[in-house]
Amino acid sequence: MISSSLFAELDWAPSYEQGLVQAKKEHKIVMLMFSKKTCKMCNVMKTKVYENDEVAEYVKNFFVPVEIDIEVRPDKYGYQVFGTPTYYFLDSNGKQIGRMMVGGASAEGFLQKLKDVKQGK
Repeated sequence: MISSSLFAELDWAPSYEQGLVQAKKEHKIVMLMFSKKTCKMCNVMKTKVYENDEVAEYVKNFFVPVEIDIEVRPDKYGYQVFGTPTYYFLDSNGKQIGRMMVGGASAEGFLQKLKDVKQGK
């Protein structure tokens, strides 16, 4: 079973552009999450999945998380967003890795998605 604690907090990049810079500097993958304030599943991901110790540790080691509010940034940087949350995973040059993901997941399911992305799937 995957555990959870209040100490497993992600360090979100302050912007899309800064996320790419940080990913390049730290040799990490950008985890781009499109959300909006009224998205219930986005809040579940933030309060349940991202706070899971194993998910948080994996993200901290291999990813730079970036959140884009589609109501604040309606152009979505040119990405297609079919619902919230929508995830894209990018290399440090902004090139998409694997397939996008729409919707939420359990901690176990999201961790597996992250591992697949890390392996280039």
